[in-house]
Amino acid sequence: MRFCNPFKCKIFRFYLRADGVTFVTGVDGDSGLTSSRGGTDPDKGENEPSTDRQGGSGGALADAVSVPPRKGGKTFLELFPQLFLFPLLIVIVMVLVWVFFGAIAQDNRGVTELIRDIQAGGGHSRMQDAKALADLLVAKQVVGEDPYLGAAETRRLLQLAENTPSGEGQLKVFLVVALGRCGQPQLAVPFLLELLSRKNLPMELRQATVRGLGLSGDRRAVLALLGDVDRTDVSTNWQSRWEAVAGVVNILLRENPGEEQSFKRDPQARVVVEKWKSMVNDPRREISWTTAFRLAKHFGDDSGEAILENILSWDFLDKQRGDNNRGLTVQEKELWMCQALEGLHRLRGAELRNVLVEKQTDRSLAVRGKALRLLERLDKET
Repeated sequence: MRFCNPFKCKIFRFYLRADGVTFVTGVDGDSGLTSSRGGTDPDKGENEPSTDRQGGSGGALADAVSVPPRKGGKTFLELFPQLFLFPLLIVIVMVLVWVFFGAIAQDNRGVTELIRDIQAGGGHSRMQDAKALADLLVAKQVVGEDPYLGAAETRRLLQLAENTPSGEGQLKVFLVVALGRCGQPQLAVPFLLELLSRKNLPMELRQATVRGLGLSGDRRAVLALLGDVDRTDVSTNWQSRWEAVAGVVNILLRENPGEEQSFKRDPQARVVVEKWKSMVNDPRREISWTTAFRLAKHFGDDSGEAILENILSWDFLDKQRGDNNRGLTVQEKELWMCQALEGLHRLRGAELRNVLVEKQTDRSLAVRGKALRLLERLDKET
């Protein structure tokens, strides 16, 4: 039987005999291999007597078909385009396509263009534009920029929020958040306060209004936010109450720049502290732990010190269960523990050194980093 390798390798001619298999390649100098004697000639289909390679009673073996030897392998320069150049070109094309579509998807519109598109658009596009506007204003606040709206632009935004159809509740949510960051509190805050005072306000809209008031940085919103923390009716969820706590802190930070640990000198500090002291034992974990941290860090109040001490234990955090019996994620545990360390550092100062030294070898990289930074701060203070 004759076999031809599809990859152009050498061609072999096999002779099956009773005494084994004899094959000879067509390449000069290749040796033949023979096993035990006796066999069958595949060309004749007859049994032939045993014979050695030089001939014998059965006659000489038929001449093997000679084929040219296989050509040598390709050089590196010949293989380079296949192995490196073509794959590199494919990768470059894919990256360019990704960059192209990313540039198309990126929204480079400014505040004025977004407000114009909200007014002129309809349906889903209006909601997308309102969300883009709210995200733009809030994101720029985070990095310290002040892209405040002018009075005329704020009035246009107010008109849009007031006249939003009842079927476009999500649009109004984004507009309310944008109003909180518009930079015209004398125009926006009265509208937001009136909105927050309404009964049966949809839960998501209430949460957005609370956030907008906190973003406004206007002191007139403090009492309203503190009052919203006490609401436990069906129109208020815990996220809205948590936003109220964060909003009060944001307003005080705006009123006391560079003095985030000196809120006790603020005129409304006593009102805030007394309200938050009662929230330390709130049944909702997020409210209780957040107020304990805020009281310690910003007011030096130890009402929640025991809670912060418990949070430093991984066993304590591992046992915590929330909605649907869900445990805390690793990131949530790290965040709470880092906040607890910062709050206790504010309360105890150098007395917390031993705890910080121990936390330098904590299983969490984030906690170890926080402990190291607080130790460095202690060294500078002493």
